[in-house]
Amino acid sequence: MAQTFDLRTWIREQPHKGYEANLADDDHFVLQTDYATAEISFYDMAPDPEIVELRIEDRATGEARFFLHFHPVDRDHSIQLFGEMVQALVSIRSHQRTEVLLCCTAGMTTSFFAERLNQVAEAMGLDWVFSAVSVTEAYEHGRNKAAILIAPQIGYQAQRVQQVMGDVPVFQIPTAMFAAYDAAGCLEWIREELASREQEAAEQADVQTCAQVEGDGRILVVAVHAASGKVTIHYRVYDRGTLATEGRVIKRRLTVADITDVIDTRICSCKAGGKVDAVGVALPGALRGGYVHIKVTREVDLTNGEDGFVLGDYLSKRYTVPVVLCNNANAAALGWHVANPKYKDVTFYSQATGWAMGGQGHVVGGKLVEGAHGNAGEIRLIANRFSYSNPLHYNAFNPADVIEVVAQVLAMDCATFDPEVIALRCDLLPDMDEVATELAKYVAREQQPKLVHVFDYDECILVGMLARCRQELWA
Repeated sequence: MAQTFDLRTWIREQPHKGYEANLADDDHFVLQTDYATAEISFYDMAPDPEIVELRIEDRATGEARFFLHFHPVDRDHSIQLFGEMVQALVSIRSHQRTEVLLCCTAGMTTSFFAERLNQVAEAMGLDWVFSAVSVTEAYEHGRNKAAILIAPQIGYQAQRVQQVMGDVPVFQIPTAMFAAYDAAGCLEWIREELASREQEAAEQADVQTCAQVEGDGRILVVAVHAASGKVTIHYRVYDRGTLATEGRVIKRRLTVADITDVIDTRICSCKAGGKVDAVGVALPGALRGGYVHIKVTREVDLTNGEDGFVLGDYLSKRYTVPVVLCNNANAAALGWHVANPKYKDVTFYSQATGWAMGGQGHVVGGKLVEGAHGNAGEIRLIANRFSYSNPLHYNAFNPADVIEVVAQVLAMDCATFDPEVIALRCDLLPDMDEVATELAKYVAREQQPKLVHVFDYDECILVGMLARCRQELWA
């Protein structure tokens, strides 16, 4: 593999549209807007081709909004990735402001208060923006907000909203402040609450860790999943079961080239920690003989521009080491089982936020069940046959609707597999007692499997993918 495209020179020649560009040195470029900073770094990996790293950081939050690395061998591919980075950079606008969402039963009462808060914030010279929605819309519109404020009359729902929203702080507005429309007092109160929450977060860490898997050789495992408008590719290199290195790629859309970029930069680089002996990739969709059956969406396109494209064959021809593919929910089921070996019959259910239906993996008798056509766990084949309060495509961000989908699929699992435990990855449904209550409409409580909420989906996938590689290659 030889480098054939001079990306450095090409970048220097590009017009600066919507950003300022600075050349730190010949190996580092910096692109800036008022809201974000992009860094382009070149790393010498001789005798292998160099690696280019693209990274965008939100200047207001410090959050990585775009991150990937690749070998700049192909001209068109390199230009495409640079273009995607620039598009992501210039699209980061409003995040410099502090955006706060107010919620009440229907959004009417809080809309007046939000208007008043905007007026006072402007008068005080604060770059704060307030908006209001009904509490049922908070789960969709509250993501990426600095905080969510719950009106006093529905204060009992604050804990529920906080459970679902995770890292987004949720506060109940003090009754006296809300009743008096004390916008100035409310602004100061919010600032104090956010500062207090930030300090608490710095002092606490909630880490869920899966088990290690003993194995032979060095294995690169890759976990791919899409949720909430972005795609995450999390990779690790394990050396005989021990973690050697890891990293993440964040993009808006997944293509085959994104997967091969990750593999190329790990498998071809001695300086990345040593060459690997095998690669395992966990993907969304049903896998049949190397063919990935998944609908092309705005987040995912694994067709490589070809009808009937067989990803397994493509990767096997591209690399000299074995490549093992697996559905990501199947890998997660296997990984959860590896971490909890006392359970022999396990169902892993993954419901990504914003997706109308999820996917499943099943371990029965300690062995992963994929089915004759790779369709075991493909909820899309059956979920739209059930009866719901609202049309299925409206369910994606509403916990009250999502729980209907989940409970009915779990009832089907109980009727077919009757697992000992169901591990549920669903940010909208963190309360397993609530899920059990909904499931009780179909399966009596005493006959239900144990329900466990999963916080770290990637951890389960990566450990499961490691176990899958070991089973196929060294068992």
